[in-house]
Amino acid sequence: MHNFEIIYKWGCDGSSGKAQYKQRYFFVNTTNDVCDGDLFLFSLVPLQLQCNVENNKIVLWKNPRPSSTRFCRPIKYKFKKATAQTTLEELKIVEDQIKSIVPITIKIDDNNLNVKHTLVFTMIDGKVCNSVSNTSSQTYYICGSSPKNMNNIDSIQVKYIENTKHFGFGLSTLHAWIRFLECILHISYRLEIKAWQIKSPENKVNFNNRKKMIQNKFKSELGLLVEIVLQGTTNDGNTARRFFKNCEKSSEITGVDLNLIKRFGTILKSMASGYEININAFQQYTMDTAKLYVKLYPWYYMPASLHKILIHGATVIESALLPIEEAQEARNEDYKNYREHHSRKISRLAQNEDVLHFLLLSSDPYIFSIRNTPKKKKDVVG
Repeated sequence: MHNFEIIYKWGCDGSSGKAQYKQRYFFVNTTNDVCDGDLFLFSLVPLQLQCNVENNKIVLWKNPRPSSTRFCRPIKYKFKKATAQTTLEELKIVEDQIKSIVPITIKIDDNNLNVKHTLVFTMIDGKVCNSVSNTSSQTYYICGSSPKNMNNIDSIQVKYIENTKHFGFGLSTLHAWIRFLECILHISYRLEIKAWQIKSPENKVNFNNRKKMIQNKFKSELGLLVEIVLQGTTNDGNTARRFFKNCEKSSEITGVDLNLIKRFGTILKSMASGYEININAFQQYTMDTAKLYVKLYPWYYMPASLHKILIHGATVIESALLPIEEAQEARNEDYKNYREHHSRKISRLAQNEDVLHFLLLSSDPYIFSIRNTPKKKKDVVG
Protein backbone atom coordinates (compact mmCIF):
# COMPACT_ATOMS: atom_id res chain seq x y z
CA MET A 1 0.00 0.00 0.00
CA HIS A 2 1.39 3.38 -1.04
CA ASN A 3 0.05 6.39 0.85
CA PHE A 4 -0.47 9.68 -0.97
CA GLU A 5 -1.89 12.98 0.21
CA ILE A 6 -3.35 15.86 -1.77
CA ILE A 7 -3.36 19.18 0.07
CA TYR A 8 -5.87 21.85 -0.93
CA LYS A 9 -6.63 25.34 0.29
CA TRP A 10 -10.20 26.52 0.37
CA GLY A 11 -12.09 29.61 1.39
CA CYS A 12 -14.93 32.00 0.73
CA ASP A 13 -15.55 35.63 -0.09
CA GLY A 14 -18.61 37.82 -0.41
CA SER A 15 -19.25 40.57 -2.91
CA SER A 16 -22.15 42.83 -3.81
CA GLY A 17 -23.26 45.26 -6.49
CA LYS A 18 -23.76 42.62 -9.19
CA ALA A 19 -26.07 43.48 -12.09
CA GLN A 20 -29.68 42.34 -11.74
CA TYR A 21 -31.64 41.21 -14.77
CA LYS A 22 -35.35 40.94 -15.54
CA GLN A 23 -35.74 37.34 -14.48
CA ARG A 24 -38.18 35.56 -12.20
CA TYR A 25 -36.81 34.14 -8.96
CA PHE A 26 -36.57 30.38 -8.71
CA PHE A 27 -34.98 30.38 -5.23
CA VAL A 28 -36.35 27.87 -2.75
CA ASN A 29 -37.93 29.53 0.32
CA THR A 30 -37.30 32.96 -1.16
CA THR A 31 -37.14 35.81 1.35
CA ASN A 32 -36.71 39.52 0.90
CA ASP A 33 -32.99 39.36 1.72
CA VAL A 34 -32.23 36.97 -1.18
CA CYS A 35 -30.91 38.85 -4.20
CA ASP A 36 -28.56 37.86 -7.01
CA GLY A 37 -26.89 41.25 -6.66
CA ASP A 38 -25.11 39.70 -3.65
CA LEU A 39 -22.78 36.72 -4.01
CA PHE A 40 -21.14 34.40 -1.50
CA LEU A 41 -18.57 32.26 -3.34
CA PHE A 42 -16.64 29.22 -2.05
CA SER A 43 -13.56 27.97 -3.92
CA LEU A 44 -10.85 25.34 -3.66
CA VAL A 45 -7.27 25.20 -5.00
CA PRO A 46 -5.04 22.07 -5.09
CA LEU A 47 -1.60 22.89 -3.66
CA GLN A 48 0.51 19.76 -3.85
CA LEU A 49 0.54 15.98 -4.10
CA GLN A 50 2.92 14.21 -1.77
CA CYS A 51 3.84 10.63 -0.98
CA ASN A 52 4.63 9.41 2.53
CA VAL A 53 7.56 6.98 2.47
CA GLU A 54 8.95 5.81 5.81
CA ASN A 55 7.74 8.94 7.58
CA ASN A 56 9.33 11.13 4.89
CA LYS A 57 7.17 13.33 2.68
CA ILE A 58 8.16 13.42 -0.98
CA VAL A 59 6.45 16.15 -3.04
CA LEU A 60 5.44 14.70 -6.42
CA TRP A 61 3.58 17.73 -7.76
CA LYS A 62 3.35 21.33 -6.60
CA ASN A 63 1.04 24.06 -7.85
CA PRO A 64 3.28 26.58 -9.66
CA ARG A 65 0.71 29.38 -9.24
CA PRO A 66 -1.15 28.82 -5.93
CA SER A 67 -2.37 32.44 -5.77
CA SER A 68 -3.67 32.42 -9.35
CA THR A 69 -7.16 31.49 -10.53
CA ARG A 70 -5.71 28.83 -12.85
CA PHE A 71 -6.58 25.99 -10.45
CA CYS A 72 -9.22 27.83 -8.39
CA ARG A 73 -12.22 25.49 -8.56
CA PRO A 74 -15.71 26.56 -7.45
CA ILE A 75 -17.24 24.62 -4.57
CA LYS A 76 -20.52 26.51 -4.52
CA TYR A 77 -21.95 30.01 -4.57
CA LYS A 78 -25.04 31.46 -2.98
CA PHE A 79 -26.98 34.64 -3.49
CA LYS A 80 -26.80 36.16 -0.03
CA LYS A 81 -24.90 38.81 1.89
CA ALA A 82 -21.75 37.61 3.64
CA THR A 83 -22.71 38.69 7.16
CA ALA A 84 -21.05 37.25 10.26
CA GLN A 85 -24.04 34.95 10.84
CA THR A 86 -24.34 33.67 7.26
CA THR A 87 -20.56 33.20 7.09
CA LEU A 88 -20.53 30.94 10.14
CA GLU A 89 -23.60 29.02 8.92
CA GLU A 90 -22.16 28.34 5.46
CA LEU A 91 -18.72 27.48 6.85
CA LYS A 92 -20.30 24.90 9.14
CA ILE A 93 -22.00 23.24 6.16
CA VAL A 94 -18.77 23.01 4.15
CA GLU A 95 -16.71 21.88 7.14
CA ASP A 96 -19.19 19.05 7.83
CA GLN A 97 -18.86 17.96 4.20
CA ILE A 98 -15.06 18.03 4.47
CA LYS A 99 -15.18 15.78 7.54
CA SER A 100 -17.12 13.19 5.55
CA ILE A 101 -14.45 12.94 2.83
CA VAL A 102 -12.79 9.50 2.87
CA PRO A 103 -9.49 8.44 1.26
CA ILE A 104 -9.65 7.01 -2.24
CA THR A 105 -7.99 3.70 -3.10
CA ILE A 106 -6.70 3.35 -6.67
CA LYS A 107 -5.37 0.05 -8.00
CA ILE A 108 -2.68 0.20 -10.68
CA ASP A 109 -1.42 -3.24 -11.76
CA ASP A 110 -0.71 -4.95 -8.45
CA ASN A 111 -0.21 -1.74 -6.48
CA ASN A 112 -2.81 -0.13 -4.25
CA LEU A 113 -2.56 3.64 -3.97
CA ASN A 114 -4.30 5.21 -1.00
CA VAL A 115 -5.00 8.93 -1.58
CA LYS A 116 -5.94 11.15 1.36
CA HIS A 117 -7.46 14.63 0.92
CA THR A 118 -6.48 17.45 3.29
CA LEU A 119 -8.25 20.80 3.02
CA VAL A 120 -6.92 23.91 4.76
CA PHE A 121 -9.09 26.98 5.33
CA THR A 122 -6.86 29.88 4.22
CA MET A 123 -8.51 31.71 1.27
CA ILE A 124 -10.27 34.42 3.25
CA ASP A 125 -10.13 38.16 3.78
CA GLY A 126 -10.12 40.21 6.97
CA LYS A 127 -13.91 40.36 7.18
CA VAL A 128 -14.24 36.57 7.17
CA CYS A 129 -11.34 36.29 9.64
CA ASN A 130 -13.18 38.56 12.06
CA SER A 131 -16.40 36.57 11.64
CA VAL A 132 -14.69 33.25 12.29
CA SER A 133 -12.63 34.53 15.22
CA ASN A 134 -15.57 36.52 16.67
CA THR A 135 -13.66 39.82 16.77
CA SER A 136 -14.57 43.32 15.58
CA SER A 137 -13.13 44.89 12.43
CA GLN A 138 -10.81 47.12 14.47
CA THR A 139 -9.57 44.40 16.84
CA TYR A 140 -6.78 42.27 15.46
CA TYR A 141 -7.80 38.62 15.56
CA ILE A 142 -4.33 37.15 16.23
CA CYS A 143 -3.39 39.06 19.37
CA GLY A 144 -6.65 40.83 20.29
CA SER A 145 -5.09 44.30 20.45
CA SER A 146 -7.35 47.33 19.92
CA PRO A 147 -6.60 50.46 17.81
CA LYS A 148 -5.37 52.51 20.77
CA ASN A 149 -2.76 49.85 21.56
CA MET A 150 -1.50 49.31 18.00
CA ASN A 151 1.31 51.89 18.23
CA ASN A 152 2.63 50.61 21.54
CA ILE A 153 4.84 47.95 19.98
CA ASP A 154 6.79 46.95 23.09
CA SER A 155 3.59 46.58 25.13
CA ILE A 156 1.94 44.41 22.46
CA GLN A 157 4.89 42.01 22.36
CA VAL A 158 4.76 41.57 26.15
CA LYS A 159 1.06 41.90 26.99
CA TYR A 160 -0.73 40.18 24.12
CA ILE A 161 -0.41 36.48 23.32
CA GLU A 162 -0.63 35.36 19.69
CA ASN A 163 -3.49 32.99 18.93
CA THR A 164 -1.63 30.39 16.87
CA LYS A 165 -4.77 28.71 15.54
CA HIS A 166 -5.43 31.85 13.48
CA PHE A 167 -2.04 31.74 11.73
CA GLY A 168 -3.59 29.47 9.11
CA PHE A 169 -5.68 32.35 7.79
CA GLY A 170 -2.51 33.61 6.10
CA LEU A 171 -1.91 37.01 4.51
CA SER A 172 -3.78 38.52 1.56
CA THR A 173 -1.42 40.37 -0.77
CA LEU A 174 -4.19 42.10 -2.72
CA HIS A 175 -5.83 43.53 0.39
CA ALA A 176 -2.39 44.44 1.79
CA TRP A 177 -1.61 46.69 -1.21
CA ILE A 178 -4.92 48.51 -0.79
CA ARG A 179 -4.77 48.85 3.00
CA PHE A 180 -1.17 50.18 2.96
CA LEU A 181 -2.22 52.73 0.35
CA GLU A 182 -5.24 53.81 2.37
CA CYS A 183 -3.15 54.16 5.53
CA ILE A 184 -0.76 56.59 3.83
CA LEU A 185 -3.65 58.58 2.36
CA HIS A 186 -5.42 58.86 5.72
CA ILE A 187 -2.22 60.04 7.37
CA SER A 188 -1.77 62.60 4.60
CA TYR A 189 -5.27 64.03 5.06
CA ARG A 190 -4.50 64.60 8.76
CA LEU A 191 -0.97 66.01 8.55
CA GLU A 192 -2.07 69.53 9.49
CA ILE A 193 -4.41 68.26 12.23
CA LYS A 194 -2.20 65.48 13.61
CA ALA A 195 -5.12 63.61 15.16
CA TRP A 196 -6.65 60.16 14.58
CA GLN A 197 -10.25 61.34 15.00
CA ILE A 198 -11.70 64.40 13.28
CA LYS A 199 -14.20 66.02 15.66
CA SER A 200 -14.31 69.81 15.46
CA PRO A 201 -16.02 71.57 12.49
CA GLU A 202 -12.81 73.43 11.74
CA ASN A 203 -10.79 70.22 11.53
CA LYS A 204 -13.43 68.60 9.32
CA VAL A 205 -13.20 71.47 6.84
CA ASN A 206 -9.39 71.27 6.90
CA PHE A 207 -9.53 67.50 6.41
CA ASN A 208 -11.94 67.67 3.45
CA ASN A 209 -10.02 70.48 1.73
CA ARG A 210 -6.70 68.66 2.01
CA LYS A 211 -8.28 65.39 0.83
CA LYS A 212 -9.72 67.09 -2.25
CA MET A 213 -6.38 68.76 -3.00
CA ILE A 214 -4.50 65.44 -2.80
CA GLN A 215 -7.09 63.67 -4.95
CA ASN A 216 -6.78 66.39 -7.62
CA LYS A 217 -2.97 66.17 -7.60
CA PHE A 218 -2.99 62.40 -8.04
CA LYS A 219 -5.43 62.70 -10.92
CA SER A 220 -3.49 65.46 -12.72
CA GLU A 221 0.08 64.26 -12.07
CA LEU A 222 -0.23 60.46 -12.04
CA GLY A 223 -3.64 59.87 -13.61
CA LEU A 224 -4.82 58.04 -10.47
CA LEU A 225 -8.26 58.23 -8.89
CA VAL A 226 -7.83 57.69 -5.15
CA GLU A 227 -10.70 57.22 -2.70
CA ILE A 228 -13.33 58.38 -5.17
CA VAL A 229 -16.61 56.53 -4.73
CA LEU A 230 -17.95 55.25 -8.04
CA GLN A 231 -19.33 51.71 -7.87
CA GLY A 232 -17.43 50.76 -4.76
CA THR A 233 -14.16 52.69 -4.49
CA THR A 234 -11.31 53.46 -6.86
CA ASN A 235 -8.79 52.12 -4.34
CA ASP A 236 -7.86 48.84 -6.01
CA GLY A 237 -4.75 46.74 -6.48
CA ASN A 238 -3.65 48.46 -9.70
CA THR A 239 -3.96 51.91 -8.12
CA ALA A 240 -1.93 50.81 -5.10
CA ARG A 241 0.83 49.24 -7.22
CA ARG A 242 1.22 52.43 -9.29
CA PHE A 243 1.21 54.49 -6.10
CA PHE A 244 4.16 52.55 -4.63
CA LYS A 245 5.97 52.28 -7.97
CA ASN A 246 6.03 56.09 -8.12
CA CYS A 247 6.98 56.46 -4.47
CA GLU A 248 8.87 59.78 -4.89
CA LYS A 249 5.92 61.49 -6.53
CA SER A 250 3.49 59.85 -4.06
CA SER A 251 5.55 61.19 -1.16
CA GLU A 252 5.66 64.64 -2.74
CA ILE A 253 1.88 64.77 -3.19
CA THR A 254 0.91 63.28 0.18
CA GLY A 255 3.66 64.81 2.32
CA VAL A 256 4.22 61.40 3.94
CA ASP A 257 7.82 60.35 4.62
CA LEU A 258 9.48 58.92 1.48
CA ASN A 259 11.48 56.29 3.38
CA LEU A 260 8.31 54.91 4.98
CA ILE A 261 6.55 54.67 1.61
CA LYS A 262 9.59 52.92 0.11
CA ARG A 263 9.71 50.43 2.98
CA PHE A 264 5.99 49.73 2.60
CA GLY A 265 6.53 49.09 -1.11
CA THR A 266 9.45 46.75 -0.44
CA ILE A 267 7.39 44.68 2.00
CA LEU A 268 4.47 44.44 -0.41
CA LYS A 269 6.70 43.47 -3.36
CA SER A 270 8.39 40.79 -1.27
CA MET A 271 5.05 39.27 -0.30
CA ALA A 272 3.81 39.32 -3.89
CA SER A 273 7.05 38.01 -5.45
CA GLY A 274 6.09 34.34 -5.26
CA TYR A 275 9.54 33.42 -3.95
CA GLU A 276 10.40 31.94 -0.57
CA ILE A 277 10.87 34.69 2.00
CA ASN A 278 13.79 34.87 4.44
CA ILE A 279 11.81 34.87 7.69
CA ASN A 280 14.49 36.45 9.91
CA ALA A 281 15.26 39.24 7.44
CA PHE A 282 11.55 39.88 6.86
CA GLN A 283 10.85 40.06 10.59
CA GLN A 284 13.69 42.50 11.22
CA TYR A 285 12.68 44.69 8.28
CA THR A 286 8.98 44.83 9.18
CA MET A 287 9.74 45.53 12.86
CA ASP A 288 12.08 48.38 11.92
CA THR A 289 9.38 49.72 9.62
CA ALA A 290 6.78 49.54 12.41
CA LYS A 291 9.08 51.49 14.75
CA LEU A 292 9.71 54.10 12.04
CA TYR A 293 5.95 54.44 11.52
CA VAL A 294 5.33 55.00 15.25
CA LYS A 295 8.18 57.50 15.47
CA LEU A 296 6.91 59.54 12.52
CA TYR A 297 3.16 59.38 13.12
CA PRO A 298 2.43 58.40 16.76
CA TRP A 299 -0.92 60.24 16.60
CA TYR A 300 -2.37 57.92 13.90
CA TYR A 301 -3.08 54.47 15.28
CA MET A 302 -1.71 51.72 13.09
CA PRO A 303 -4.60 49.97 11.22
CA ALA A 304 -5.12 46.28 11.99
CA SER A 305 -4.13 45.33 8.43
CA LEU A 306 -0.70 46.98 8.85
CA HIS A 307 -0.31 45.60 12.36
CA LYS A 308 -0.95 42.12 10.97
CA ILE A 309 1.97 42.31 8.54
CA LEU A 310 4.46 44.54 10.36
CA ILE A 311 4.17 42.86 13.78
CA HIS A 312 2.94 39.31 13.08
CA GLY A 313 3.68 38.81 9.36
CA ALA A 314 6.91 36.84 9.78
CA THR A 315 5.29 34.48 12.32
CA VAL A 316 2.32 33.87 10.04
CA ILE A 317 4.57 33.19 7.04
CA GLU A 318 6.64 30.74 9.06
CA SER A 319 3.65 28.92 10.57
CA ALA A 320 1.00 28.85 7.84
CA LEU A 321 0.91 26.15 5.17
CA LEU A 322 0.42 28.79 2.49
CA PRO A 323 0.74 32.24 4.05
CA ILE A 324 -0.08 34.45 1.06
CA GLU A 325 -3.44 34.40 -0.73
CA GLU A 326 -5.08 36.13 -3.68
CA ALA A 327 -6.98 33.63 -5.85
CA GLN A 328 -10.38 33.96 -4.16
CA GLU A 329 -10.65 37.71 -4.70
CA ALA A 330 -9.82 37.38 -8.39
CA ARG A 331 -12.41 34.62 -8.75
CA ASN A 332 -15.15 37.08 -7.83
CA GLU A 333 -14.11 39.21 -10.80
CA ASP A 334 -14.24 36.13 -13.05
CA TYR A 335 -17.79 35.40 -11.91
CA LYS A 336 -18.83 38.96 -12.69
CA ASN A 337 -17.24 38.81 -16.16
CA TYR A 338 -18.70 35.38 -17.06
CA ARG A 339 -22.15 36.38 -15.85
CA GLU A 340 -22.20 39.65 -17.75
CA HIS A 341 -20.58 38.60 -21.04
CA HIS A 342 -20.77 34.79 -21.34
CA SER A 343 -24.14 33.68 -20.02
CA ARG A 344 -27.65 33.41 -21.39
CA LYS A 345 -30.06 35.92 -19.86
CA ILE A 346 -33.23 34.03 -20.88
CA SER A 347 -33.61 32.61 -17.38
CA ARG A 348 -31.78 32.58 -14.08
CA LEU A 349 -31.32 28.81 -14.35
CA ALA A 350 -29.70 29.01 -17.80
CA GLN A 351 -27.55 31.94 -16.69
CA ASN A 352 -26.15 30.15 -13.65
CA GLU A 353 -25.57 26.97 -15.64
CA ASP A 354 -23.40 28.92 -18.10
CA VAL A 355 -21.51 30.74 -15.34
CA LEU A 356 -20.74 27.50 -13.52
CA HIS A 357 -19.50 25.86 -16.74
CA PHE A 358 -17.12 28.78 -17.35
CA LEU A 359 -15.85 28.69 -13.77
CA LEU A 360 -15.12 24.96 -14.09
CA LEU A 361 -13.59 25.25 -17.55
CA SER A 362 -11.34 28.18 -16.65
CA SER A 363 -9.89 26.25 -13.68
CA ASP A 364 -9.57 22.78 -15.17
CA PRO A 365 -6.48 21.18 -13.57
CA TYR A 366 -5.56 19.05 -16.59
CA ILE A 367 -5.79 21.91 -19.10
CA PHE A 368 -3.57 24.19 -17.06
CA SER A 369 -1.13 21.47 -16.05
CA ILE A 370 -0.17 20.94 -19.71
CA ARG A 371 0.13 24.68 -20.48
CA ASN A 372 3.36 26.57 -20.02
CA THR A 373 3.57 28.47 -16.76
CA PRO A 374 3.74 32.22 -17.48
CA LYS A 375 6.99 33.88 -16.53
CA LYS A 376 7.01 36.10 -13.47
CA LYS A 377 7.48 39.79 -13.98
CA LYS A 378 10.78 40.87 -12.54
CA ASP A 379 10.80 43.91 -10.30
CA VAL A 380 13.50 45.34 -8.14
CA VAL A 381 12.72 45.03 -4.43
CA GLY A 382 14.17 47.69 -2.19
